[in-house]
Amino acid sequence: MKTNLKKLLVLPVAGLAVAGIASQFNTSDVAAKVETSWGPQDRPTYTWEKPADHVTFNSITDNPNIGDERNFVRVRKVGDTGYNSDSVDLEVGEEYEVFVYYHNNASGSLNASGKGIAQNVYMRTEFPKVLNDGENGIVTGFISSSNATPTEIWDTAMLKAHGTVYLNYVVNSAVIHNGGSSDGVGISGDALLSSPGATLAYWNDLWGLVPGCNEYAGYVTYRIKVDQPDFAVDKKVALSDLPDDYKDEITVLPGDTLNFQIHYKNTGTLEQTGVTFHDMLPNGISYITGTTFARSTRHPEGSQSPEALFGDGLGVGAIIAGEEVWVTYQAKVSDSEEIFPCGETEVYNGAYVATHSGQNSDKTKIIVKRSCDPTPTPTPTPTPTPGGTPSSLPKTGPGEIAFAVAVLLVIGGGAFYLYRSHRMLRKVSSAAGADGGKSDGNIVLDGIKNTPSQASDNNEDHTEKK
Repeated sequence: MKTNLKKLLVLPVAGLAVAGIASQFNTSDVAAKVETSWGPQDRPTYTWEKPADHVTFNSITDNPNIGDERNFVRVRKVGDTGYNSDSVDLEVGEEYEVFVYYHNNASGSLNASGKGIAQNVYMRTEFPKVLNDGENGIVTGFISSSNATPTEIWDTAMLKAHGTVYLNYVVNSAVIHNGGSSDGVGISGDALLSSPGATLAYWNDLWGLVPGCNEYAGYVTYRIKVDQPDFAVDKKVALSDLPDDYKDEITVLPGDTLNFQIHYKNTGTLEQTGVTFHDMLPNGISYITGTTFARSTRHPEGSQSPEALFGDGLGVGAIIAGEEVWVTYQAKVSDSEEIFPCGETEVYNGAYVATHSGQNSDKTKIIVKRSCDPTPTPTPTPTPTPGGTPSSLPKTGPGEIAFAVAVLLVIGGGAFYLYRSHRMLRKVSSAAGADGGKSDGNIVLDGIKNTPSQASDNNEDHTEKK
């Protein structure tokens, strides 16, 4: 043992508060709270007036500064006062400070003999790297010593997540606090977050040794940053003659050229790596080779991009928090009537961006409208309306048949009479017109010329003489 350990033989009176520690607590807020998250639970406990007769850590139940020492891990949001809680609701982008208290409960009277001095004292801590929405995480503090009983103790604090978050140690944030020469000295975060941990000390040249009694107690603080690997993806489309009029939904015609845009923004608090753009065109819309172009907030001039968007994906590397990237390209709408018939056809174009921390997607709606001349409707052929339909079929008995025959004969005879009369009239008309309309008084009937003076075949003159 180093000779300067002789300093330990002249020790303050037991029971004095360590400078700066009492002001960090409100014991009314942190009453003697014992939960199942500390251990070992079967270790003996002690009081402020009756400390232990051997080296043991954090087993006094009525410490006037922090209350029950078994609840020795606390957490607070940076900017808040006091370490009065062992549970916090995490907010994205905020930092939280973890407090881990240590106190060798051995009576100060044991230090002169060396029996009360803890050796090879280490502090170790751990916390989850990722918490999902609604999940509770545990930050745990461990204190160990090779000559303590028990050799290791532990306690926890609760971290409540609202949304998926990443928890990251804030580099160079670990510091030891006590009343000795090691007060304010930085502790290696790598050591603190791994086994066996970082060594503790009261004096800056005696790391690993902690004498018994409250005067040599202290605490370590370090910070956790709450990050969120979040990003947004927005897919839009525009007509090529209106290249900046991007929309979520558009109506186009067969044969149109379209401009597509995929917009990515890192909305989280972490740099995202492995950022890769992917696109999927629907049937009937074809990519125009050589039109892919990418730009970002850091590189607004942009550049032509390789033809990978529709294959393995277009990688753009690591994107810092708040940075945006735009990928654009052109595509052609097919003029095929088979793909886009008359009327309106709806298709969707989807895109997604993948990163090492997940992926997001979006899509656009495209309505292809084809106008066709309507086919003329033929005029229906009118159906002839039949004459009056008798309400009942005619009777066909013998009497009715004889009557029908008689009617037919009368009709037939009348027709024959009309025919002969018509013929005689025509002959008379012809004879009258043969001499210029001057009749000799002769009437021709059926080719026989009758002279009125001839009364008989013997030409006898029946004219009365005067």
